[in-house]
Amino acid sequence: MRTYWKASLSPAYSFFLSLVLLVGYEGLMRLTGGELNDRNLIDQWLTRFLSWAAPYEWMISLAVALLGLAYVYGIRRERIELTEWVFIVMVAEAAAWAFLLYKGLPLLTSRFQSAISAQLAWLTSELWRSIAHCLGAGFYEELFFRVLLVEGLLMFFTGLRYRKAKAPHLMGAWILSAALFSAAHFFHEDITGYAFLYRFIFGLLMSGLYILRGFGITAWTHALYDIYVIA
Repeated sequence: MRTYWKASLSPAYSFFLSLVLLVGYEGLMRLTGGELNDRNLIDQWLTRFLSWAAPYEWMISLAVALLGLAYVYGIRRERIELTEWVFIVMVAEAAAWAFLLYKGLPLLTSRFQSAISAQLAWLTSELWRSIAHCLGAGFYEELFFRVLLVEGLLMFFTGLRYRKAKAPHLMGAWILSAALFSAAHFFHEDITGYAFLYRFIFGLLMSGLYILRGFGITAWTHALYDIYVIA
C-alpha cells in the first residue's frame, strides 16, 4: 500500500493517466462530429481565446499534452519507472471516489438529485458525445480549477513560497477554488441556490482530493462521476 501511495502521487503517473482522458475526449469528439459549442467549457474558453486554432481545436489539446510532458520530464525531472498495476489501481481508486461522490453528494446538499437518464442507445453518437464531455470535464476542469487555480492561489497566498504553505493557505485555496468552480458553471445557465451549493460542495471535495491524491486520480474521479450521472 505504501508503495502504491507514493507511486500514485508521481507527476508521471498523473500525466499518463490523465492523457488517456484527453485522447478519449478528442477522439470521441472527432468521431461524433462535435462542434465548438459541444466542447468542454474550458476547452471553449481556450479555443475562443486562441481564435487562430479554429477549426483545429485539437491542436490546443496537443499543446496541453506537450506542455504536460515538458513539465513532468523537464521541470520535475521525473525518473520513476512506470508499472501497469499502479495505473490499474489508480483508475480503480478513482472509480471508487467517483461512486462515493455520486451516491453521497446529494445527501450533503439535503436531498437526492433526481436520477438523470438520457435513455440513449449505446450505439448513438449522442451518448458517445456525452461520454466525451465527461472525459473533457475530468481533464480540463480539473486542470484549470485544481492544478492551475489551487496551485496559483497557494502561490499568491504564500508570496510564491509554495513550499511554505500552511493550513490557512490551504484552507483559503480550497474554499475559494471551489466557489469559483461553482460560479463558472453559471456563465451559460441560470443560477439557483441549490445548483450553486451542489457544485460548491463538489468543488470542495475535488479540491480536497487533488490536495490529498494529485491530479491524475482527481481528473479520473471527475470524469467517472459524470459518466455515473449520465448512465
